Amino acid sequence: MSLFKKIFSFFSKPSKSKNQVIKTDLGTLPNLIEKSFILKKDALEKEVAKKITQIKYSHSKTNFLIEKLSETPLEKKTNVRLNHAVQTSKKQLLIQLKRMLEKINPNEVKHDLNSYREYSKKSEALLVNEITSFRKNIAYTSFYHQEEMKELGDFLQNILNDLHEMNQKFDYNKEIFEFEKFKENIGSALKRRKELKHIQKEIKTLEEKIVNKKEGLEEHKEKIEAKKKEPKYLEITHAEEELTKLANEKQDLKLQISALLLNIDHPLQRYKQLVETGRKKIVKEEKEIIDLFITNPLLALKKDPKAELFKKVLKDVKESVQEGEIDLKEKEKEKRLEAIEEIIKYDFFGTVFWKMNELQKKQIELNKSISTNPIKKEIEEENNELGEEKRELKEMEKKLEDFEKQKQNTQKIISDEIESAKNFAQNSLKQTIILEEEIS
Repeated sequence: MSLFKKIFSFFSKPSKSKNQVIKTDLGTLPNLIEKSFILKKDALEKEVAKKITQIKYSHSKTNFLIEKLSETPLEKKTNVRLNHAVQTSKKQLLIQLKRMLEKINPNEVKHDLNSYREYSKKSEALLVNEITSFRKNIAYTSFYHQEEMKELGDFLQNILNDLHEMNQKFDYNKEIFEFEKFKENIGSALKRRKELKHIQKEIKTLEEKIVNKKEGLEEHKEKIEAKKKEPKYLEITHAEEELTKLANEKQDLKLQISALLLNIDHPLQRYKQLVETGRKKIVKEEKEIIDLFITNPLLALKKDPKAELFKKVLKDVKESVQEGEIDLKEKEKEKRLEAIEEIIKYDFFGTVFWKMNELQKKQIELNKSISTNPIKKEIEEENNELGEEKRELKEMEKKLEDFEKQKQNTQKIISDEIESAKNFAQNSLKQTIILEEEIS
């Protein structure tokens, strides 16, 4: 019957095994595959423990043979140079072997699979490399200690074989170590999810604070604009406009005096030279007033409102020009004398000092009215608060930006860790896995 069944079902379609789908959550995922890995891990631990025991025995025996070899004297041959070369090689080899055995000492390895895995990988490579580098010393020593070196080589070969077999088992059972990484990824992802919730909460709180802060800023701006429409603020605006006009008028007066003095600058500077060289004798106050009128005529008029002292000096300047003490060309001489006479007749008190004094009085009154006006202080306080609010808003926005970056980075890490864990689980179970987090 089975023969007929096979013949008649030859062209029938093979049945397809359904790929099962497992729906679970991230925290439960390790439990689905842990049982099989625990069994594999227990079996591997037993095999590794057996190999480590064998390595420990071989390692101990090798150390014993090295000590025995060090105490065994050379049977000297007739070739003296060879005897010396072998003795030197033997000493070097014993030192090299002892150091190598210290590096691969199994008694200093932690009792867990990860430590044994690292130990076996490093020790096998080290043993091969170092024994190869000792070849010359091994050859010389074996020439005199054939039996001892053969026994030593057998035990070193046993260690190498056991290490190699351990590495093969670790490679064959690498999914056990991947399972540990798989559990670490899930643990890390679950931990980061809590961190992510905290970050999202902070972001929400900050966004609410930023909205409130912006509303507060608008309120301050509205208050400032409202105060600027009050009559008291208009008084300040008017006073500031008046101050600008007064400052312009003062500047005009200054330019007016400077223009007058510019016309007599040449003879005045020459007169100053005569005084400095001692050819002209004047009192200290007269010398100071010359310097002051040259550098700051308005300040000079505060000390000498009618410019009486200055005019006295100018009369002497005029005489010096007329008498030739100040040498000028005829055309310039006539021009400068006219300019000096104009300044001597000029009403500094009425034209400059009194006007300047009146302007300063008005400035003082206007500045006082501005400083005593309460609206100015109120607006300044509002502006200060507005500046502080802007500074706080900027700090909040920077903090929000940092949290957003932290959120994106955390989400990326979680996504990568979950994807890695999910792929491992699907490969292990040979089934499709849908996480509840993906459904929601």
